[in-house]
Formats: sequence, C-alpha cells, structure tokens
Amino acid sequence: MIIDRIERSACYNGLVPEFKEAMEFALSLKDKPAGRYECDKFPEGRVFAMVQEGNTLPCEGGQVEAHRKYMDVQIMLEGGETVYYADIDGLTEVVPYKDDILFYAAAGQPARIEKGMFYVALPHDGHMPCRELDGPGTYRKIVLKIRVQ
Repeated sequence: MIIDRIERSACYNGLVPEFKEAMEFALSLKDKPAGRYECDKFPEGRVFAMVQEGNTLPCEGGQVEAHRKYMDVQIMLEGGETVYYADIDGLTEVVPYKDDILFYAAAGQPARIEKGMFYVALPHDGHMPCRELDGPGTYRKIVLKIRVQ
C-alpha cells in the first residue's frame, strides 16, 4: 500500500501507464456531487471514479476488502478516516469473490488518512476504509479505480 500527499502524486506516474491521466481525471471531480464517473479518455470500465461522502464507522465489526481487477486510489478531500491495511496472504476469507471484491476477517495495521492525502491499494493490499479517525466523523473522498488485470 502507498500512502502520500496529493501534491506528491506525480511521484507514482510510473506505477501503471494510466496513473497520471487517471489522477488528473479524479481530481477534476473534486467539486462534483457524489456518484460514479467514467473517464472517457480510456475504454469504458478501464478507469472510473466514485465521489463518496459518508460517516466513519468503528473498526469493530468491519471486514478487510481486496480487489483482483482494479487498484484503488482513495483521495481524501474533506474530513478523514483510519484505513486498516494488510497483505491478503494469510487473511481469513469470509465473503467469496464477486463483482471484483472479496472480504476477509478484520485485520491489519491502522493508518491515518487526512484531508489532502491519498492511498493506493493494489490487488494484494487488503484494506478496511472509512473507519473512525478520532471518534465518529465524516469524509468526502474520491475512489479512483484503475484496471490492472
């Protein structure tokens, strides 16, 4: 998992060929209403983003998620969250793979994600996002999906 500040996102342009244009697309959505947006610079389904708003949740009762076809780039616009992350090797699967998501029992190390930060979760990176930072709170973020398989 990669965690950094938005202003340093260009450091990761070589991660996948679409990264630079995909990040530019995602950041162009910062003032858009919550919803899903397709990037028309790529074939449909290759790069898309979801603007999300919500309330953070307690860690208890959560599950770690992972994806096989897409990497997640989660960009925090307002508020913050704790994301728990763990390599999926050795995690206990609790919900089988379907629609490019599978769930594992809660596990991992916490990381603080605050306004102006982003993180990249690759297919081997289990992550449990949207967890409370310093007690209950709210967030507004962009979840950018870039197909890697």
